[in-house]
Amino acid sequence: MNFKSLREDKLKLSQEEFANSFDVDISRIKEWEVTNEPSMIVLQKIAEKTGMDFNTIMSYEKPKPKPFDAKNTWEKADFTKKSIIEYIKDTLEKMDVPEEQKYKYVDDLRDGIERNYVKPSISIVGRSDTGKSTLINALIGMEKMPTSWTPTTSIAVYIKHIKDMPEFIKDDVWVFADNMDGEDLWDPKRLYDEEYCKKWKIAQGGVEILRSFGTRQGDMFQKNAGSAVIFLDAPILQDCDIVDLPGFGTEKESDDTITFKAAQRTDVLIYLSQANGFMRIEDITYLKENVRNLPVWEKKEENDLKPLSNLFVVASQAHTVCNGNSTELTNILRRGYENFCKTLAPEYWDRRKEISGYNTENYCEQALTRRFYTYTTDIPSLCTGFNQDLKKILEKLPEIIDARTREFIHEYVKVKKPNLEKEIKHYEKISLEREKYVVLLEQIENSELDRMKENNNQKDEIYELINTLSMESTNEFSQYCAETINTDSLVKMIKDKKIRNKKEEVECFASQLQDIIQARCNVILADKAEVLSKETKKYIEKYTDGIKAAFDGTSVDVDFDAGYAFISALAKIGIIGGLGAYIAGEMAFIFGDMALAMGVGGVISFGPIGIAIGLIIAASLGIAKLFGGGWEKSVAKKLVKAYDENKVVEQFREGITDYWKKTEDAFDQAAQKLDEEWSNYVQTLRNTVNNYDVEAIQKNIVILKNLMSFFENIPL
Repeated sequence: MNFKSLREDKLKLSQEEFANSFDVDISRIKEWEVTNEPSMIVLQKIAEKTGMDFNTIMSYEKPKPKPFDAKNTWEKADFTKKSIIEYIKDTLEKMDVPEEQKYKYVDDLRDGIERNYVKPSISIVGRSDTGKSTLINALIGMEKMPTSWTPTTSIAVYIKHIKDMPEFIKDDVWVFADNMDGEDLWDPKRLYDEEYCKKWKIAQGGVEILRSFGTRQGDMFQKNAGSAVIFLDAPILQDCDIVDLPGFGTEKESDDTITFKAAQRTDVLIYLSQANGFMRIEDITYLKENVRNLPVWEKKEENDLKPLSNLFVVASQAHTVCNGNSTELTNILRRGYENFCKTLAPEYWDRRKEISGYNTENYCEQALTRRFYTYTTDIPSLCTGFNQDLKKILEKLPEIIDARTREFIHEYVKVKKPNLEKEIKHYEKISLEREKYVVLLEQIENSELDRMKENNNQKDEIYELINTLSMESTNEFSQYCAETINTDSLVKMIKDKKIRNKKEEVECFASQLQDIIQARCNVILADKAEVLSKETKKYIEKYTDGIKAAFDGTSVDVDFDAGYAFISALAKIGIIGGLGAYIAGEMAFIFGDMALAMGVGGVISFGPIGIAIGLIIAASLGIAKLFGGGWEKSVAKKLVKAYDENKVVEQFREGITDYWKKTEDAFDQAAQKLDEEWSNYVQTLRNTVNNYDVEAIQKNIVILKNLMSFFENIPL
């Protein structure tokens, strides 16, 4: 027999609980877990309490789950990626393309391919002790992730297929710091960057070091580890990466931060909540923020994925509810779904509906209700729905990634080929009509100071506009909160929504109130971001007009693309705040659907702060049931007091200010990069005209024509 497995997996008891239930010392339990020879007295007590016969007890071994079975559809996408990257590398080497031309025509293409052709990731999220590691072990078909009856995982663990191991990594596990040079968390997308990974690494070894560095029981727990990567040979890992995250609600605030930031990068979210306490207000608060940032993979006219196919809300340990009674579990899922929907603001799904094309009014009823599941390794039949739908999304995502990346390449070539054609004509004309370019260069140099002065004025106008939008956003939001978060307004809202005097309904109302406030904040920001988008577009148009002025009268075509240079710079910045609306309206393909779906379009996410606010508000109510006719007023007063004491509105205002500060920083960086690109263009023109080396010019023409051929022959 396996006594430890019998205690943990069948009886579901910790050592302390077993000792109390069967009146034995913990020292004896530890001894039996080594020898697997418990006393006959204890065996008899187990039989009496559980109804199991002696043969079942003595022969008990924990069932070994079969690895999750899904068709390997990533293989094709990975082959395409490798073929294109190899084509780019080999072709550019044969053509001997200078760095300047690689930068102008190839680097963004290569970066976009690397950014888009990434194996999908599944993040397992939930409060402590919901069975996250148990689920992962079931999916990979092996007992590799540490499990325990106390909060265990304390770092983000990225589980990848053994074939994904970079050549410079020789161990099964690498452990990374939680912070490096002001950056929080190691970026798994830079796994193949040897210098980057070695800088972050604090330990390496076998699977066993996960217990030392990655669990609260480990002897290296205090070493400030933030994440780890482990390489395993499991079928499911051929299609995706799995991320095991710390449980929400532990004693460590950093756990919530790690979990939220890692979950923001995920493609598929599996949220676990214990079936016997399914979707309490804490779960709802956590889940709302995670789903708000979940990427949109479904596209009505593009693929057959149903809305929210990448979300799984799971009632874990389902066997604990009436021995897995399906009727009772169905009721539990229904109540959880209904309570979750009650907490959402009407605008909660707007962006997802807009991106996906599924504009149904009853989004919760028609989409969300299908995303609630039961799961337990003890009763396989309760996992059927979960397994089937997970299989569908895992097999479909690589196909979508492949199709979207191919479309990105087509769009990139479509944008860059005209620029390439213009530059070829540019050099051909220089070789034949140098005098025109001498005049052009003279006009550029004569007008450059005035152009720069005018451009600086236009920049100042954008900075002033951002400052104005920031103040307007803050003032409008403050005014809205003053009108909303007061006793009379909240009493009216409670009555209008027909909230009953029940703890569950009051908590859901409090959670919805926070969501309504956050939604209003996002609407305000989205409106202001649209204003900035229009003015940014005008800025680029004026920048282009300023350049064109020097070309007037020379019969030389302008071949400098200010719009692309500006947006390309934005694409590399990361956090762009209110400029997301501009990106969405212009060359969004540079960012890709993933980035747009995750929130660069003009909204703000408060992350762990938003979660903390929600939990504080829920806890502050402290209501089992309020008696008397004035209970609505009592609830309203408690909510107003909680918002005041915890400075909730102030935290939102700080978030708004930070949003616009990041917007200003992003504009400043992109504008500087645009100026650099124009300066480089002028310098190259100056060198070409002044030196007038016909042989060098002809060589440039050959290189550019080769690049044209390079674009036309990308292996798609």
